[in-house]
Amino acid sequence: MSTKQITKVKNRFARYGPAEKYESPPVAGMCISVFGLVRRQGKKGVLLGLPKQDNRWTSEWISAWRNYSEKELAEVYHQWRLPSTYLMEGENPDDAIRRIMRDQLEIEDFSMTKKGPKIFSYNSPSEWYPGNTHWDLALVYDVKIKPKDQPAKNIPKWWQELYFVKKKKDFRDKDYGWNDDFMRDLGLVDDETPKLKKRVKEKKKGVIKSP
Repeated sequence: MSTKQITKVKNRFARYGPAEKYESPPVAGMCISVFGLVRRQGKKGVLLGLPKQDNRWTSEWISAWRNYSEKELAEVYHQWRLPSTYLMEGENPDDAIRRIMRDQLEIEDFSMTKKGPKIFSYNSPSEWYPGNTHWDLALVYDVKIKPKDQPAKNIPKWWQELYFVKKKKDFRDKDYGWNDDFMRDLGLVDDETPKLKKRVKEKKKGVIKSP
C-alpha cells in the first residue's frame, strides 16, 4: 500500500461530526474516490475513457458535477478519466470498485488484486472557498479482466470513448482536468508532457486549485 501525502493539517483528525464531540469537516470539503486501473490479462494497456453527458454520472458516480457551471461541465466532457466513483457513505471501497466494473463498465467477470488498493492523499488550495484547502483521498484498485471482455466493442452510452491505452506517449497531451497530478503519480503520464509541465509550474505558484 502506498500513500501520497501533500501538506498535512496539524492537530486535526479525520473524525467528523457534531462539533461538541467531533472535528468539524474541512472548510473546503473533502472527497473520497475509488478508481480502477483496469487491464486485460496477458495484454498491455490501461482502460481510459472520455465521459458523455448522462444523468448516471451525477446520480451514481460523480455528484460534484451537479454544482458545476455550464462552462465547467463542458470542460468535464472533454477530459479523460479512469473508471471511477465517489465512495458512498458507509460503503466498503471493495463494493465501490464492483459498482464501477458492473454498472459503469458493464463488466461482470473481473478480479481485483489481493493487496488491496493503493492510497493517494492530496490537500490543495480551493477555488470555491478561497483561503482554504480541499482534501482528496483516492483509493486505486488494480483490476484484471479477460481479453474478450472489452468495453470498447460495446461502449456504454455514458462514455464517448473507452479504450485500452497501451503506449506511454498515447497518455500524453490528453486533458485530465483536476486529475493531472494524480495521473502523473500513478506513473501513467510523465512530466515531459508540455501541458503537464505548464500545470506543474503553475501549481508551484499557487495558480492551480481544487474545487
